[in-house]
Amino acid sequence: MTASLYVSGAHVASAELDPAAAGRGENIVAGVAHAVAKPVVDGLESAVCGVLVTAIADLQWDAVPGLQRCDECQRIAG
Repeated sequence: MTASLYVSGAHVASAELDPAAAGRGENIVAGVAHAVAKPVVDGLESAVCGVLVTAIADLQWDAVPGLQRCDECQRIAG
């Protein structure tokens, strides 16, 4: 297994920032996923396509199968 250079992020308006209120123990990326270059910490970051996103530092870019991905991020990050 190779290490990923990217983590997942969601457009600021589509990230669930209060998982406790939803009864879950982790943040959920909703809508379209964006790639964020490592290193990052949880919080606001710029995706490789330039969109401001909420990045989740421990969620690999390719970790969630079937999630819709930004076309430009997909082109850049693979």
